[in-house]
Order: sequence, then structure tokens, then C-alpha cells
Amino acid sequence: MSATKTLAQFIVDTSYEKLPAPVVEAAKIAILDGIANMLAGSTQELATIIGQYVKDSGGTPQSTVIGWGFKTHAPSAAFANGVFGHCLDYEIQGFPPTHGTSSCLPSALALAEERTASGKTISGKTIIEAYVLGWEIQGRLRAASAAAANPAFHPPGIVGPLGGAAASAKVLGLDTHQTQMALGIAASRTGGLTANTGTMVKSTHPGNAARMGAEAGMLAGAGFTASDQILEAPRGYAEALFNGNMDWDIVTQGLGDPYRLVDPGFDIKRFPAQVYMQNPIEAVLNLRERYELQADMVEELTLQTSGRGHSGSLPQTGLDGKFSVEYCAAAALLDGRVVIDSFTDQRRFAPDMEETLRKIRVQPDGPESRPVKATAKLKDGRTVSDECQKFTGSAGNPMSREQRMAKVWDCIGRVLGDREGEQMLTLVEDLENVPDISALMAILGQKPPPTE
Repeated sequence: MSATKTLAQFIVDTSYEKLPAPVVEAAKIAILDGIANMLAGSTQELATIIGQYVKDSGGTPQSTVIGWGFKTHAPSAAFANGVFGHCLDYEIQGFPPTHGTSSCLPSALALAEERTASGKTISGKTIIEAYVLGWEIQGRLRAASAAAANPAFHPPGIVGPLGGAAASAKVLGLDTHQTQMALGIAASRTGGLTANTGTMVKSTHPGNAARMGAEAGMLAGAGFTASDQILEAPRGYAEALFNGNMDWDIVTQGLGDPYRLVDPGFDIKRFPAQVYMQNPIEAVLNLRERYELQADMVEELTLQTSGRGHSGSLPQTGLDGKFSVEYCAAAALLDGRVVIDSFTDQRRFAPDMEETLRKIRVQPDGPESRPVKATAKLKDGRTVSDECQKFTGSAGNPMSREQRMAKVWDCIGRVLGDREGEQMLTLVEDLENVPDISALMAILGQKPPPTE
């Protein structure tokens, strides 16, 4: 059996009843994190552009644009919500790194509503199935191709459309042949350039993956055709993107044993920045707390880490700062926290930030497995240091439920009031018993209250 058909058959054969309890629990944690990111992301500057663009484009009002108070057709809703889910760079991260949630959860939710509008009720169990499969397909393709991947391609643009198609196929109840068609269609929609990291475009890579995944599922369900062996075919996915260097055993062997949501698992980001910024930020916060430091006490702060980040020492915008070790360290040193509002242009170009950025030095120092060390040379002559190897929220140092909920509430409170937030949490944490996903989407579609 071909690799494409093997994955398609696995997607069709997987049901909620076959999922181990730890996989269901991991999926619900990840889905809640994804929904929180979509809600908070819907309030960002770039979301204002995307939301208005989608609204102006029109479309049959079937699927919710989260946080915006209107509906459109499923592919456009999936696109907007995928952008919202990724734009904070705050969503969970798998191994090897890709952005699996924003590429497939928006597809599943949008198509679930579209099916509901057509008279077919989609349950929370189906959303769990779809999410698990979307994550699984992306993770396997990413792991199987990582050694040959071109770093100029942003991973969610390369594996995300197929994850979105897998999730969509499950929600739509496609058969094996139709699922092969959906994967074939989605594989021709891959792309996304790493050079756009630090700009608004980066968030459209998962957004496009979600949109293309939804569209691939819909077209395949309607009889649209594609190669039924797109992964392994000559001039197909593996040859085009990875020069044929795909580890097919990783793609097809041991499907469901284990699921990648539990092994190797995922990191939950503590801070809304690139995953490689998490250890440097925590190292600086540890140093600041341990020695009761303020930025004006520091003459120079040096970070010993495995890389400098994409954006360098002087990020061009607040958004760009999410990919700069220097900026993330400066924000941690100045404010004693790194939060969503740490990455506005107002914060980036504030006088105290400009001054503090001049104090930060980065020394790339060996492999990623070594701790990140923060060393401060103080104006009183002392030199102090602290470090972080496994940030809070990483797979090796998981967050407590209380810590996870603090992140969730910080995100959802930007759109939902306390009562609506509690209703949403109740539904997601009991998602397997939700008979109709439209109850959840009715809450997520609300606009935030007007600011005074």
C-alpha cells in the first residue's frame, strides 16, 4: 500500500473510541490553548486587517470568524482563524518544530459549522478526532523530512495544508479514496517563506494551511481529483520539497502507537514569542528575581545560547521582537514579565527599551541541549548569573493546570467576559460530551466589549 493510501486509511479508520485516554486529554489541552490563541489573536493589529479583508470578501454565512461577530464560508473562516491562532506566536509547539494547531483546528471548526448549516450536527468527539489526526499527519511528515528540509520554507506552510486536509477529511466523513484526493489537493497548496518571519505574512502560513486544508476536503468530497499517491509519486510532494529524501518508516510505521500528541508531546509556550526565545526569557527572569535586579542597575547583560534568533539585535517592529533574543531579554529585564503587550510597537520604541537594548549581548554557545545562561555585569562591580534549560511549559517541565489557566484567561479575557469565558472552558474541557459544536462556536464568535 502506498504511503498516501496508508495515511488516508489511518485517517478513515481512526475513531474517538480508539483514542487512548492520555491522547484525548492532551488534545483537549492543546485545543483549549489553540482557542485561547485565536481569541487573543483576533484583537491584534494584523487581525484588524485580516478580519476586515475576510468580511469585505463576503461569503455564505456558515462559519464563525472568531472574535469578530460574523460568519462567512468555511475556507475563509479557517484562514482568518488560522491567522489569529498563530499571529501571537503563542501556540503549542511540537517536535520537530511546526505550528500544528493553527494549521488544522480552524479547518475542523469551520467545516463543523458548515456541516451544521447543512443540517448535519458535528460533535466534540469529531473535533477531537480531527485535531488528533491533523496534528499526527503534520508531525509525521515534519519528522520524516526534517533532515532534508530547505530552511527557506517555513514548516507550517509545507506540512500544514496536509494536516488541515486530514482534519477536514475527518469532519466531512470522507472515505479512503476521497481522503487521498484531499491530501493530493492539499499537497499542491504548500509554500511559505521563512524570510517573512517577523512580519505579518508569517501568520498567513498556518492560515493558508487551514484554508487550503478545508478547501481540499470540500473539493475532494465533491468529486474533485488529484494524484492518489501524491506523497511518493515522481514529481510529487517528497521529490519536489525534499529531493525525495523522506523517511517513509516515520511516515507510515506504528500509526497510532504512539500518537505524537503524547510521544514526543509538545511544549506549551509560557511567553508569546518564538519557541527558541522561551529559555532566554526565563533565564533573565530567574536572574532578575534571584538578585532583585532593575534594568538601571545593569551595565551589560550577556546571553549564552544556541542561536541569535531570526531578527537580530534591533527588531524593526514589536512583532519582529518575538524573534530577537536581545529584545526578549530586554523586555524581561525591564518589565519583569513578557506578555502579549510586550510586542507592540509602542513598547519596542519606548526610550527605556531603546536604552536597554544597547546593554544586551548574545553569545551563541554550542548545542541547543545546553542551558541558556544569563550573566549581568552590574554598575556596582558585581557579576551575577542564572540559567534555564527547560522552560516552564516545555515537555520536560510541564505547566501545572493553574499555570495553564492563567495563560488561557489572559488570552480569552481580551474578548470574552467572565461568564462567557467560563461557559467556553466548560465546553472545551468536556469536549467529548458536547453533542453540537455550534454551541461552542456561538460563544467564540462574540465581539469583544467596546473599550472605554
